[in-house]
Amino acid sequence: MANIKKTKKPETTIPTASMSDIAFLLLLFFMVSTVFVKEKGLNVNLPKAGEIQKIPRDQAATIYVDRYGTISIDDFVVTIPDVQWVMQKKLAENFNVISCFRTDMETNYGIMSDIMNQLREANALRVSFEAKLKR
Repeated sequence: MANIKKTKKPETTIPTASMSDIAFLLLLFFMVSTVFVKEKGLNVNLPKAGEIQKIPRDQAATIYVDRYGTISIDDFVVTIPDVQWVMQKKLAENFNVISCFRTDMETNYGIMSDIMNQLREANALRVSFEAKLKR
């Protein structure tokens, strides 16, 4: 009988030597191309408070009022009559929304009263006033 040798099939492998290079290149690409949105708001000097309670960001509509009476709701400058419309729209999207005031310590109270009346008209009755912690 003849002795027949079996030939081995060549193994197929995927080269993984450059896999880490590709992973780091993808990581670097996404880090460079990602844009982080930072809330601009208005420059306000917040009053001091003895105790602070955190409000979840997804349930907050931040109303900025600076010392000159400029009103901004979530980085969009609005006028006093527009506050009602904007807050009604936000309440339609999320009925648990809380109106968070970030006002300057030197803001005129009449402007705050007008904004509160617009919130009452919009039925946005959950209101919070943000402050800095006293130190």
